[in-house]
Amino acid sequence: MALFKKKTDFFELLAKQCDAMVRGMQALYDYCTTYDEKYGDNVISIEDEGDMVRRILIDELNKTFITPMERNDIFDLSRQLDEILDYAKTTVDETRLFKVKPNEDMVKMVSILLDITHHITKAVTNMEKHKSISRDEAIKVKSLENKIGAAYYKALAKLFDTDDIHEIFKYRELYRHLNTTADVADVAMDSLLDALMTL
Repeated sequence: MALFKKKTDFFELLAKQCDAMVRGMQALYDYCTTYDEKYGDNVISIEDEGDMVRRILIDELNKTFITPMERNDIFDLSRQLDEILDYAKTTVDETRLFKVKPNEDMVKMVSILLDITHHITKAVTNMEKHKSISRDEAIKVKSLENKIGAAYYKALAKLFDTDDIHEIFKYRELYRHLNTTADVADVAMDSLLDALMTL
């Protein structure tokens, strides 16, 4: 029996969350571009994987006395990565619920979100050993969040030119969730930048 418990690698667990987040957003992009339900199912399956990684991280966090950075920073960043993946699943769920087909505006926003998740992953995976790279990638995410905002308002303007009030309501909700996903990504990078101060 080991005398000392193996040290938990929280950076590795956060990286695993990022991996699930990227794969989930890629599946959402594939779903929006092909409208193939198998990709929607993939988003839901990957979201379950992400939830499990977060559960493990929280369990380890509760059992670990000394952490590589502030405990709250680990918790907040993990929660926000999980929330991004949750919103990908919500987008699939509501697209199915509303019985609408992903349109070009959704594709554009999800494409930017996919780019955001790649930069988040670079930011997270470089936290421990390459702080300057991590910081640069976090700033790129914050810049792309503004790009999502512009795409969101442009999509809304186009949507309100239509006469079908039901379609307006349905797509507005989907657009709102995608825009909120970018907001969460922005907050996640604030958490990461705060965490870098303590490393």
